[in-house]
Amino acid sequence: MKSTKHPIVLRFAGMHPSDISGYEAHRYRKYGDLGHIDPSKPKPRLLIGTTNWAEEALAEIKLIKIETFAAELTELDRRKRRKDLKKRRIEGPRDPWRASRHGPLREVLLTANKDWFEETQSNDELFNTVREKQFEERAVAWLKEHFGDDVIHARADTDEQAYHIHAVIMPRATVHKYGVECHMLQPSIHPLIKNYEAAQDSVGEWFSEIGLVRGEARKRAIRDALNSGKAPPEKRRHVRPAEWRAKEELRLAKEAADLETRRREVAEREDIAEDVISYAEAVSAGDIDEDGKPIKPSTPTRAPITPDRRTGFGFVKARKAFQAVAKRLALRAAIKAKQAAETRIAAEISEIKKADATILEIARLLPKGLRGKIADVRRKLTASIMALDPAAKGRGRKPGQQQSGPE
Repeated sequence: MKSTKHPIVLRFAGMHPSDISGYEAHRYRKYGDLGHIDPSKPKPRLLIGTTNWAEEALAEIKLIKIETFAAELTELDRRKRRKDLKKRRIEGPRDPWRASRHGPLREVLLTANKDWFEETQSNDELFNTVREKQFEERAVAWLKEHFGDDVIHARADTDEQAYHIHAVIMPRATVHKYGVECHMLQPSIHPLIKNYEAAQDSVGEWFSEIGLVRGEARKRAIRDALNSGKAPPEKRRHVRPAEWRAKEELRLAKEAADLETRRREVAEREDIAEDVISYAEAVSAGDIDEDGKPIKPSTPTRAPITPDRRTGFGFVKARKAFQAVAKRLALRAAIKAKQAAETRIAAEISEIKKADATILEIARLLPKGLRGKIADVRRKLTASIMALDPAAKGRGRKPGQQQSGPE
Protein backbone atom coordinates (compact mmCIF):
# COMPACT_ATOMS: atom_id res chain seq x y z
CA MET A 1 0.00 0.00 0.00
CA LYS A 2 1.37 3.42 -0.96
CA SER A 3 1.98 5.51 2.14
CA THR A 4 0.40 8.97 2.36
CA LYS A 5 1.76 11.82 4.43
CA HIS A 6 -0.72 12.20 7.27
CA PRO A 7 -0.57 15.03 9.83
CA ILE A 8 -0.24 14.47 13.54
CA VAL A 9 -3.28 15.92 15.31
CA LEU A 10 -2.81 17.80 18.60
CA ARG A 11 -5.59 19.55 20.48
CA PHE A 12 -5.58 21.35 23.83
CA ALA A 13 -8.90 21.93 25.61
CA GLY A 14 -9.50 23.87 28.81
CA MET A 15 -10.66 21.80 31.76
CA HIS A 16 -12.02 22.69 35.19
CA PRO A 17 -11.75 20.39 38.23
CA SER A 18 -15.54 20.10 38.18
CA ASP A 19 -15.23 18.47 34.72
CA ILE A 20 -13.19 15.54 36.02
CA SER A 21 -16.16 13.44 37.16
CA GLY A 22 -17.83 13.69 33.73
CA TYR A 23 -14.50 12.91 32.05
CA GLU A 24 -14.17 9.74 34.12
CA ALA A 25 -17.77 8.70 33.47
CA HIS A 26 -17.10 8.90 29.74
CA ARG A 27 -13.84 6.97 30.18
CA TYR A 28 -15.86 4.14 31.67
CA ARG A 29 -18.46 4.58 28.89
CA LYS A 30 -21.22 5.51 31.34
CA TYR A 31 -21.89 9.08 30.21
CA GLY A 32 -21.53 11.47 27.28
CA ASP A 33 -21.57 10.87 23.53
CA LEU A 34 -21.55 7.05 23.20
CA GLY A 35 -23.21 6.65 19.80
CA HIS A 36 -19.85 6.16 18.05
CA ILE A 37 -18.52 3.59 20.53
CA ASP A 38 -17.95 0.07 19.14
CA PRO A 39 -18.66 -2.37 22.02
CA SER A 40 -16.90 -5.18 20.15
CA LYS A 41 -13.53 -3.40 20.40
CA PRO A 42 -11.26 -3.30 23.48
CA LYS A 43 -12.09 -0.75 26.17
CA PRO A 44 -9.90 2.34 26.81
CA ARG A 45 -6.46 1.42 28.16
CA LEU A 46 -4.66 3.36 30.92
CA LEU A 47 -1.22 4.66 29.90
CA ILE A 48 -0.20 7.16 32.61
CA GLY A 49 -1.49 7.55 36.17
CA THR A 50 -3.39 5.30 38.53
CA THR A 51 -6.94 4.07 38.30
CA ASN A 52 -7.83 6.53 41.09
CA TRP A 53 -6.16 9.53 39.44
CA ALA A 54 -9.38 11.60 39.51
CA GLU A 55 -9.86 11.28 43.27
CA GLU A 56 -6.16 11.91 43.84
CA ALA A 57 -6.22 15.07 41.69
CA LEU A 58 -9.28 16.50 43.42
CA ALA A 59 -7.81 15.72 46.84
CA GLU A 60 -4.55 17.46 45.88
CA ILE A 61 -6.40 20.56 44.66
CA LYS A 62 -8.38 20.65 47.91
CA LEU A 63 -5.15 20.37 49.94
CA ILE A 64 -3.59 23.25 47.97
CA LYS A 65 -6.63 25.40 48.72
CA ILE A 66 -6.48 24.67 52.44
CA GLU A 67 -2.72 25.22 52.68
CA THR A 68 -2.96 28.53 50.83
CA PHE A 69 -5.90 29.62 52.98
CA ALA A 70 -3.98 28.78 56.18
CA ALA A 71 -0.97 30.75 54.96
CA GLU A 72 -3.18 33.74 54.20
CA LEU A 73 -4.84 33.71 57.63
CA THR A 74 -1.46 33.37 59.33
CA GLU A 75 -0.12 36.38 57.44
CA LEU A 76 -3.17 38.52 58.30
CA ASP A 77 -2.87 37.56 61.94
CA ARG A 78 0.84 38.39 61.96
CA ARG A 79 0.09 41.81 60.51
CA LYS A 80 -2.68 42.42 63.09
CA ARG A 81 -5.34 42.91 60.40
CA ARG A 82 -8.23 41.69 62.54
CA LYS A 83 -11.00 43.00 60.31
CA ASP A 84 -9.59 41.37 57.16
CA LEU A 85 -8.89 38.21 59.12
CA LYS A 86 -12.49 37.92 60.26
CA LYS A 87 -13.77 38.59 56.74
CA ARG A 88 -11.51 35.99 55.13
CA ARG A 89 -12.48 33.35 57.70
CA ILE A 90 -16.12 33.87 56.70
CA GLU A 91 -15.36 33.77 52.96
CA GLY A 92 -13.34 30.55 53.17
CA PRO A 93 -10.64 29.15 50.85
CA ARG A 94 -10.26 30.44 47.32
CA ASP A 95 -9.46 28.52 44.17
CA PRO A 96 -5.67 28.24 43.74
CA TRP A 97 -5.67 29.55 40.17
CA ARG A 98 -6.50 32.68 38.23
CA ALA A 99 -10.06 32.69 36.98
CA SER A 100 -10.39 32.18 33.22
CA ARG A 101 -12.85 30.70 30.78
CA HIS A 102 -10.50 27.79 30.07
CA GLY A 103 -9.98 26.55 33.62
CA PRO A 104 -6.67 25.60 35.27
CA LEU A 105 -6.31 22.10 33.77
CA ARG A 106 -5.72 21.03 30.18
CA GLU A 107 -7.04 18.03 28.30
CA VAL A 108 -4.76 16.86 25.50
CA LEU A 109 -5.84 14.90 22.43
CA LEU A 110 -3.28 13.15 20.21
CA THR A 111 -4.30 11.20 17.11
CA ALA A 112 -3.94 10.86 13.34
CA ASN A 113 -6.18 9.95 10.44
CA LYS A 114 -7.61 6.43 10.76
CA ASP A 115 -6.16 5.55 7.33
CA TRP A 116 -2.66 5.98 8.74
CA PHE A 117 -3.35 3.48 11.52
CA GLU A 118 -4.67 0.97 8.98
CA GLU A 119 -1.48 1.14 6.89
CA THR A 120 0.88 -1.67 7.89
CA GLN A 121 3.75 -3.62 6.39
CA SER A 122 2.84 -6.76 8.29
CA ASN A 123 -0.14 -9.09 8.06
CA ASP A 124 0.80 -11.03 11.19
CA GLU A 125 -1.51 -9.15 13.54
CA LEU A 126 -5.23 -9.74 13.33
CA PHE A 127 -6.25 -6.15 14.06
CA ASN A 128 -3.22 -4.39 12.51
CA THR A 129 -2.13 -2.67 15.75
CA VAL A 130 1.48 -2.07 14.69
CA ARG A 131 0.87 1.62 13.99
CA GLU A 132 -1.10 2.01 17.23
CA LYS A 133 1.86 0.70 19.26
CA GLN A 134 4.27 3.02 17.42
CA PHE A 135 2.00 6.00 17.99
CA GLU A 136 1.43 5.13 21.65
CA GLU A 137 5.13 4.88 22.44
CA ARG A 138 5.86 8.26 20.84
CA ALA A 139 2.87 9.93 22.50
CA VAL A 140 3.71 8.76 26.02
CA ALA A 141 7.34 9.82 25.55
CA TRP A 142 6.32 13.26 24.24
CA LEU A 143 3.91 13.88 27.15
CA LYS A 144 6.48 12.91 29.78
CA GLU A 145 9.25 14.88 28.07
CA HIS A 146 7.34 18.17 27.98
CA PHE A 147 4.96 17.97 30.95
CA GLY A 148 6.66 15.53 33.33
CA ASP A 149 4.70 14.65 36.46
CA ASP A 150 2.03 17.20 35.61
CA VAL A 151 0.59 14.57 33.25
CA ILE A 152 -1.67 13.02 35.88
CA HIS A 153 -3.59 10.81 33.46
CA ALA A 154 -3.36 9.41 29.91
CA ARG A 155 -5.37 6.71 28.22
CA ALA A 156 -5.68 5.11 24.77
CA ASP A 157 -9.16 4.92 23.25
CA THR A 158 -9.35 1.93 20.90
CA ASP A 159 -13.11 1.43 20.65
CA GLU A 160 -13.85 4.40 18.38
CA GLN A 161 -13.37 5.01 14.68
CA ALA A 162 -9.73 6.11 14.98
CA TYR A 163 -7.20 5.30 17.67
CA HIS A 164 -6.44 8.33 19.86
CA ILE A 165 -4.94 9.28 23.21
CA HIS A 166 -6.48 11.50 25.88
CA ALA A 167 -4.33 13.07 28.61
CA VAL A 168 -4.94 15.46 31.49
CA ILE A 169 -2.33 17.99 32.61
CA MET A 170 -2.43 19.59 36.05
CA PRO A 171 0.10 22.46 35.74
CA ARG A 172 1.56 22.82 39.23
CA ALA A 173 3.42 26.04 40.02
CA THR A 174 5.03 27.49 43.15
CA VAL A 175 4.79 31.18 44.03
CA HIS A 176 6.02 33.23 46.98
CA LYS A 177 2.90 34.44 48.70
CA TYR A 178 1.87 35.40 52.24
CA GLY A 179 5.50 35.16 53.27
CA VAL A 180 5.79 31.47 52.29
CA GLU A 181 6.00 29.25 49.20
CA CYS A 182 2.46 28.45 48.04
CA HIS A 183 1.29 26.04 45.38
CA MET A 184 -1.15 26.99 42.62
CA LEU A 185 -2.28 25.80 39.18
CA GLN A 186 -0.83 27.85 36.34
CA PRO A 187 -1.10 26.51 32.72
CA SER A 188 1.30 29.12 31.33
CA ILE A 189 4.27 27.56 33.14
CA HIS A 190 4.41 25.05 30.28
CA PRO A 191 5.79 26.65 27.08
CA LEU A 192 3.79 24.34 24.80
CA ILE A 193 0.52 25.36 26.46
CA LYS A 194 1.50 29.02 26.37
CA ASN A 195 2.54 28.85 22.69
CA TYR A 196 0.20 26.73 20.57
CA GLU A 197 2.34 27.02 17.42
CA ALA A 198 5.37 25.78 19.34
CA ALA A 199 3.33 22.77 20.47
CA GLN A 200 2.40 21.96 16.87
CA ASP A 201 6.03 22.28 15.79
CA SER A 202 7.06 20.01 18.65
CA VAL A 203 4.69 17.13 17.87
CA GLY A 204 5.39 17.50 14.15
CA GLU A 205 9.08 16.91 14.76
CA TRP A 206 8.56 14.27 17.44
CA PHE A 207 6.23 12.07 15.36
CA SER A 208 8.13 12.50 12.08
CA GLU A 209 10.16 9.42 13.01
CA ILE A 210 7.08 7.24 12.45
CA GLY A 211 5.99 8.95 9.21
CA LEU A 212 3.61 11.65 10.46
CA VAL A 213 4.02 15.33 9.61
CA ARG A 214 3.13 18.63 11.21
CA GLY A 215 -0.39 19.89 10.56
CA GLU A 216 -1.07 22.95 8.46
CA ALA A 217 0.44 26.08 10.00
CA ARG A 218 -2.69 28.20 9.66
CA LYS A 219 -1.81 30.83 12.26
CA ARG A 220 1.54 31.36 10.61
CA ALA A 221 -0.13 31.63 7.19
CA ILE A 222 -2.60 34.18 8.57
CA ARG A 223 0.19 36.24 10.10
CA ASP A 224 2.28 36.15 6.92
CA ALA A 225 -0.72 37.17 4.82
CA LEU A 226 -1.50 40.13 7.07
CA ASN A 227 2.13 41.25 7.05
CA SER A 228 2.21 41.15 3.24
CA GLY A 229 -1.12 42.95 2.86
CA LYS A 230 -2.95 39.92 1.45
CA ALA A 231 -6.29 38.49 2.47
CA PRO A 232 -5.75 35.91 5.23
CA PRO A 233 -7.08 32.36 4.76
CA GLU A 234 -10.47 31.68 6.28
CA LYS A 235 -10.27 30.85 9.95
CA ARG A 236 -11.34 27.32 10.80
CA ARG A 237 -13.29 26.47 13.89
CA HIS A 238 -12.44 23.16 15.48
CA VAL A 239 -15.61 21.09 15.88
CA ARG A 240 -15.61 18.57 18.66
CA PRO A 241 -16.39 15.00 17.48
CA ALA A 242 -19.65 14.86 19.47
CA GLU A 243 -20.86 18.12 17.88
CA TRP A 244 -19.88 16.94 14.38
CA ARG A 245 -21.63 13.59 14.85
CA ALA A 246 -24.79 15.28 16.11
CA LYS A 247 -24.92 17.57 13.06
CA GLU A 248 -24.13 14.67 10.72
CA GLU A 249 -26.87 12.50 12.22
CA LEU A 250 -29.33 15.40 11.86
CA ARG A 251 -28.32 15.90 8.22
CA LEU A 252 -28.66 12.20 7.41
CA ALA A 253 -32.03 12.01 9.15
CA LYS A 254 -33.31 14.99 7.14
CA GLU A 255 -32.08 13.45 3.88
CA ALA A 256 -33.78 10.15 4.77
CA ALA A 257 -37.03 11.97 5.58
CA ASP A 258 -36.91 13.93 2.29
CA LEU A 259 -36.20 10.73 0.37
CA GLU A 260 -39.13 8.96 2.02
CA THR A 261 -41.43 11.91 1.23
CA ARG A 262 -40.40 11.85 -2.44
CA ARG A 263 -40.85 8.08 -2.56
CA ARG A 264 -44.38 8.37 -1.20
CA GLU A 265 -45.23 11.17 -3.63
CA VAL A 266 -44.02 9.09 -6.59
CA ALA A 267 -45.91 6.02 -5.35
CA GLU A 268 -49.07 8.11 -4.91
CA ARG A 269 -48.78 9.56 -8.42
CA GLU A 270 -48.26 6.07 -9.82
CA ASP A 271 -51.36 4.83 -8.01
CA ILE A 272 -53.41 7.76 -9.30
CA ALA A 273 -52.18 7.21 -12.86
CA GLU A 274 -53.02 3.51 -12.64
CA ASP A 275 -56.52 4.34 -11.35
CA VAL A 276 -57.11 6.83 -14.17
CA ILE A 277 -55.99 4.30 -16.77
CA SER A 278 -58.22 1.60 -15.25
CA TYR A 279 -61.18 3.99 -15.21
CA ALA A 280 -60.63 5.04 -18.81
CA GLU A 281 -60.29 1.43 -19.96
CA ALA A 282 -63.42 0.41 -18.07
CA VAL A 283 -65.48 3.30 -19.53
CA SER A 284 -64.23 2.69 -23.07
CA ALA A 285 -65.03 -1.03 -22.75
CA GLY A 286 -68.53 -0.27 -21.48
CA ASP A 287 -67.95 -2.00 -18.14
CA ILE A 288 -68.96 1.10 -16.14
CA ASP A 289 -70.82 4.33 -16.78
CA GLU A 290 -69.52 7.83 -16.16
CA ASP A 291 -70.47 7.52 -12.46
CA GLY A 292 -68.29 4.42 -12.07
CA LYS A 293 -71.26 2.07 -11.71
CA PRO A 294 -71.00 -1.36 -13.37
CA ILE A 295 -72.97 -1.78 -16.60
CA LYS A 296 -72.16 -5.41 -17.30
CA PRO A 297 -69.78 -8.06 -15.96
CA SER A 298 -66.16 -7.61 -16.98
CA THR A 299 -64.86 -9.73 -19.79
CA PRO A 300 -62.70 -12.73 -18.81
CA THR A 301 -59.67 -11.12 -20.45
CA ARG A 302 -59.56 -8.29 -17.94
CA ALA A 303 -59.55 -8.21 -14.17
CA PRO A 304 -62.88 -6.86 -12.82
CA ILE A 305 -63.02 -3.34 -11.38
CA THR A 306 -63.57 -4.14 -7.71
CA PRO A 307 -65.46 -1.78 -5.34
CA ASP A 308 -62.16 -1.01 -3.58
CA ARG A 309 -60.63 -0.09 -6.91
CA ARG A 310 -63.60 2.16 -7.74
CA THR A 311 -63.01 4.11 -4.52
CA GLY A 312 -59.34 4.78 -5.28
CA PHE A 313 -58.28 8.43 -5.33
CA GLY A 314 -57.24 8.31 -8.98
CA PHE A 315 -60.41 6.45 -9.93
CA VAL A 316 -62.60 9.01 -8.17
CA LYS A 317 -60.59 11.86 -9.69
CA ALA A 318 -61.00 10.44 -13.20
CA ARG A 319 -64.71 9.86 -12.64
CA LYS A 320 -65.25 13.44 -11.49
CA ALA A 321 -63.29 14.75 -14.47
CA PHE A 322 -65.36 12.57 -16.82
CA GLN A 323 -68.61 13.76 -15.26
CA ALA A 324 -67.54 17.39 -15.50
CA VAL A 325 -66.68 16.95 -19.20
CA ALA A 326 -69.95 15.12 -19.83
CA LYS A 327 -71.93 17.94 -18.19
CA ARG A 328 -70.11 20.54 -20.25
CA LEU A 329 -70.76 18.57 -23.46
CA ALA A 330 -74.44 18.13 -22.56
CA LEU A 331 -74.81 21.83 -21.78
CA ARG A 332 -73.04 22.77 -24.99
CA ALA A 333 -75.34 20.46 -27.00
CA ALA A 334 -78.43 21.93 -25.30
CA ILE A 335 -77.28 25.46 -26.07
CA LYS A 336 -76.68 24.58 -29.71
CA ALA A 337 -80.11 22.92 -29.99
CA LYS A 338 -81.79 25.94 -28.41
CA GLN A 339 -79.96 28.32 -30.74
CA ALA A 340 -81.01 26.22 -33.75
CA ALA A 341 -84.65 26.16 -32.60
CA GLU A 342 -84.70 29.91 -32.00
CA THR A 343 -83.25 30.51 -35.44
CA ARG A 344 -85.91 28.29 -37.03
CA ILE A 345 -88.74 29.92 -35.05
CA ALA A 346 -87.47 33.38 -35.94
CA ALA A 347 -87.53 32.49 -39.63
CA GLU A 348 -91.06 31.09 -39.41
CA ILE A 349 -92.29 34.11 -37.43
CA SER A 350 -90.78 36.36 -40.08
CA GLU A 351 -92.77 34.53 -42.77
CA ILE A 352 -95.96 34.79 -40.66
CA LYS A 353 -95.41 38.52 -40.17
CA LYS A 354 -95.06 38.94 -43.93
CA ALA A 355 -98.36 37.05 -44.41
CA ASP A 356 -99.99 39.22 -41.74
CA ALA A 357 -98.90 42.36 -43.57
CA THR A 358 -100.43 41.00 -46.76
CA ILE A 359 -103.74 40.23 -44.96
CA LEU A 360 -103.74 43.79 -43.57
CA GLU A 361 -103.41 45.28 -47.06
CA ILE A 362 -106.22 43.10 -48.38
CA ALA A 363 -108.51 43.91 -45.40
CA ARG A 364 -108.29 47.62 -46.10
CA LEU A 365 -109.99 47.01 -49.47
CA LEU A 366 -112.97 45.16 -47.90
CA PRO A 367 -116.19 46.65 -46.52
CA LYS A 368 -116.13 47.97 -42.94
CA GLY A 369 -118.07 45.02 -41.47
CA LEU A 370 -115.68 42.44 -42.86
CA ARG A 371 -112.69 44.54 -41.81
CA GLY A 372 -113.84 44.40 -38.17
CA LYS A 373 -114.17 40.60 -38.21
CA ILE A 374 -110.74 40.23 -39.80
CA ALA A 375 -109.27 42.62 -37.19
CA ASP A 376 -110.63 40.46 -34.29
CA VAL A 377 -109.19 37.28 -35.80
CA ARG A 378 -105.90 39.00 -36.54
CA ARG A 379 -105.49 40.21 -32.93
CA LYS A 380 -105.86 36.65 -31.56
CA LEU A 381 -103.46 35.30 -34.19
CA THR A 382 -100.88 38.00 -33.47
CA ALA A 383 -100.97 37.23 -29.69
CA SER A 384 -100.21 33.57 -30.39
CA ILE A 385 -97.38 34.53 -32.75
CA MET A 386 -95.77 36.94 -30.27
CA ALA A 387 -95.87 34.27 -27.56
CA LEU A 388 -93.60 32.13 -29.75
CA ASP A 389 -91.20 34.99 -30.55
CA PRO A 390 -88.24 34.99 -28.10
CA ALA A 391 -87.41 38.56 -29.03
CA ALA A 392 -90.91 39.70 -28.04
CA LYS A 393 -90.93 37.99 -24.62
CA GLY A 394 -90.86 40.43 -21.75
CA ARG A 395 -91.97 43.29 -24.00
CA GLY A 396 -95.64 43.83 -23.22
CA ARG A 397 -97.70 46.71 -24.60
CA LYS A 398 -97.82 49.84 -22.55
CA PRO A 399 -101.12 50.46 -20.70
CA GLY A 400 -103.70 51.85 -23.08
CA GLN A 401 -101.66 50.93 -26.17
CA GLN A 402 -103.77 49.28 -28.88
CA GLN A 403 -102.54 46.92 -31.53
CA SER A 404 -102.77 48.36 -34.99
CA GLY A 405 -105.29 46.75 -37.32
CA PRO A 406 -107.54 47.42 -40.27
CA GLU A 407 -109.94 50.24 -39.71
